[in-house]
Amino acid sequence: GYVYAHKTVNPRDWFFRAHFHQDPVMPGSLGVEALLQALQAFALQTGIGREFRSPRFAHAESHNTIWKYRGQIVPDNKDMALEMHIKKIEAKPGCITLLAEASLWKENLRIYEVNSLALSVVETT
Repeated sequence: GYVYAHKTVNPRDWFFRAHFHQDPVMPGSLGVEALLQALQAFALQTGIGREFRSPRFAHAESHNTIWKYRGQIVPDNKDMALEMHIKKIEAKPGCITLLAEASLWKENLRIYEVNSLALSVVETT
């Protein structure tokens, strides 16, 4: 699968004033959170976990997500986008894990690279 999302940068967003004193940038963790939320949207739209009686999202067990930052989102940026390629969907009893490669962009420059983003949908016990 493939996921794409786009957002116009609002220079009045709260995090620009709150992250670093006199150095307005979007926190890097919010970019990673955007990628995870896009992966959740993919799971919901494709019905992953629909066979579970009470599914919920969870961090993938024994998985470390590693990303590289090569730039920042600042108030002067016009837009940001993300894209993700779903590489694998692993199903085990009570757990489905999605693995993806993802990027976050500002204008036409890739500034985040995540080679192994993972998210699980699990049966709530």
